[in-house]
Amino acid sequence: MKLTFYGARGSYPTTHPDQDYYGGNTTCLHFQTRSGQDLILDGGSGIRLLGAEMMRREFAEGRGEAHILIGHTHWDHILGLPFFRPFDLEGNRFVIVSAGQIGAHIRDILSGQQTDINFPVPFEHLKAYREYLPIKPGNELTLGEYRVETVQLNHPGLTVGYRIEADGVIVTVFTDTARVRKVRLGDGMGGPEPDTGFSKTYLEQLAHCARQADILVYDTHHLEHEILGAYHFGHSTVEDALEIARMAEINQLMLFHHAPEHSDTVIDEKLALARDLSRDDPFTVEAAREGWCLELEPVSESEL
Repeated sequence: MKLTFYGARGSYPTTHPDQDYYGGNTTCLHFQTRSGQDLILDGGSGIRLLGAEMMRREFAEGRGEAHILIGHTHWDHILGLPFFRPFDLEGNRFVIVSAGQIGAHIRDILSGQQTDINFPVPFEHLKAYREYLPIKPGNELTLGEYRVETVQLNHPGLTVGYRIEADGVIVTVFTDTARVRKVRLGDGMGGPEPDTGFSKTYLEQLAHCARQADILVYDTHHLEHEILGAYHFGHSTVEDALEIARMAEINQLMLFHHAPEHSDTVIDEKLALARDLSRDDPFTVEAAREGWCLELEPVSESEL
């Protein structure tokens, strides 16, 4: 399975010379199986770049098919969809998988983003075929060659984390989730104040969704001094990510959802901190960067 990051930034797109290495586009990940099946996770501003790449393939001829998973519908995760070129061609087919929000179907959310006061082309006028698959956190799905598990994340509204398995490789993606011992967020999570019992159970749920993943992509938006007083923003730190990585017994932790204020230097320092704190752990740590393509293969018994 191939995994490519087309956007690793959180909150809003940004561009500055000191952010060139990790990139400034918001969340978009692209998965492709050995046979060529496409799966996209999130439609942040990075999906524009992915769309341009796909238009060099069968999508330019109206023969493309893909599933699109939406983690949640905050703007940094959907603002690139109006600029996703494969949507413009008749014959292309997409299944959009999302929990939407309480009382709001994903179709209506995406359509609302493209009303005439926001955008010149209504979502309904895009020519590609779009099917909608509503889900609930906890659902397990089979999407072509992909087996997908879901869990609700600790973030305002309704936010879903995904465990994606194909070609013998497992990638779990928790794009936006808060420190559970400090705040309980999200519709139906029973908040707002966490307790010891809830925290333990919820952390175990996250670890189960990430169990023995080849890669765990985790929200490490904040530094420790930045998260103080900002727990309700719905994001985490390196320390939070390492806790789940250890519980889940993963192979590699990928720092993700970089703060738009953070320069390449700051993210380098965050990566160095994560590696230092995990120096006795069996997994490796990297930081996601825009344009990075990983060719993933199953880990053999001899490598364990």
